[in-house]
Amino acid sequence: MTILNAVLLSLLAGLATGVGGCIVAAMGELRMRMYDALLGFAAGVMTTIATLSLIHEALTRGGILATVAGLVVGAAALFALDRFLPHEHEHLPFVCNSHVDYRRGLMLMAAMTLHNVPEGLAIGTAYAAQPHLGLLLAIGIALHNIPEGIAVAGPFRACGMPARQYVGWSIASGMAEPLAALIGAVFVMQFSAVLPFSLAFAGGAMLYVVSDELIPESHSHGFEHEATIGFLSGFVLMLVLSYFIG
Repeated sequence: MTILNAVLLSLLAGLATGVGGCIVAAMGELRMRMYDALLGFAAGVMTTIATLSLIHEALTRGGILATVAGLVVGAAALFALDRFLPHEHEHLPFVCNSHVDYRRGLMLMAAMTLHNVPEGLAIGTAYAAQPHLGLLLAIGIALHNIPEGIAVAGPFRACGMPARQYVGWSIASGMAEPLAALIGAVFVMQFSAVLPFSLAFAGGAMLYVVSDELIPESHSHGFEHEATIGFLSGFVLMLVLSYFIG
């Protein structure tokens, strides 16, 4: 039952990327000011989850050495995947208005899919440790996945991809989460001694995403203050949720 609940929570969180894709389809072009604020919000949510939930829990359960090791390995794993995974394809099933936007959409989709792997691992690992922590993570990740879905669908829409396709791609980018949650929950339940390392691994991966992609992207269009307000809003929201759920 623990494993099933972890996978279902992660599935719901992953499907939130589809909500972002539907928003793009319904609203059309998203103003860059709002886009940067949403990215900042996502960064704030992930920072809270990584530091006050995952890494704190790892420190409590395993001490400083296991926590630091997991954090470093998690960040290094995301760096390696981001560095070596190919991000481009050439054959398009539709008339493309902008190959630049298409490549940007592919890179974002690949990046978001990579990011959703540690998120799914985090939910599965956390739920196996403490169900309320898994629930908190699922809520926070679902909130953060909505702007991720917007980030994936936006460039695809700009290049001329039909709505049903870019909404489908935004949903697909979140489907790595339930599979990763299954792996994380099973692994931790079989090898409970590695739980602190696993929690810190997920936290390190999230911090890498925040620092390497979300914050730089949200500050690259001239709306740094909106991005910062979004960051603080996401951080405070998850802090409040953490207090009441935890």
